Amino acid sequence: MTPTLLAITILATLGAGFGAGWAVKPDASVKALEQNNQTIEKLNAGNRQLVAEVQRVALEEAARETLIADKLTETPPQCLTELGGDPMSPQCAWAWCVRDGESNAQRCQEAGLQALLVARWQKGCPDE
Repeated sequence: MTPTLLAITILATLGAGFGAGWAVKPDASVKALEQNNQTIEKLNAGNRQLVAEVQRVALEEAARETLIADKLTETPPQCLTELGGDPMSPQCAWAWCVRDGESNAQRCQEAGLQALLVARWQKGCPDE
């Protein structure tokens, strides 16, 4: 190998090493890592907000379901106008009778109500 070629090879190697060192100099790496950390923190903040919102919606839904369940166990569905029932209908009276088992004799006497309901269903007008 000639001294000129050796000198060119050494200079090229030093130049490549210098260029590689310049590309990954500590300041650039630190800045890149700081920006990466900031991005990760922003993503984590967004994820925390998303989780909080999902939990809020889930809690609202659970509260709504509990309210509906409490209302349905408190009052028979046949008596709730929100569900298409009628508090003055024989269906409502029958549901209360079966649910509570109360009458003047302290037991459910649904025979008359049942006969009325069957007659209405046979006529084809259960909602009247």
